Amino acid sequence: MVVRSMRYRDVMRALLDHDCMHKSTKGSHEKWLCPCGSHIAIVPNHKVVSPGVVGDVIKKFACLPRGWLQ
Repeated sequence: MVVRSMRYRDVMRALLDHDCMHKSTKGSHEKWLCPCGSHIAIVPNHKVVSPGVVGDVIKKFACLPRGWLQ
């Protein structure tokens, strides 16, 4: 699967649409919890989220359906 960069607001909208919860913010980085509560991902609050970070969020939130982010 080819992962591409995304706008931050699109990543945030996808997280909220799949019932993920914003846990905390430190600087420009936000900690998000998956709906099951056992996975955590860090998402930078920048205009564009890099493909590496998008891929990391997809990998860490494996409990969500395939293709949920992209």
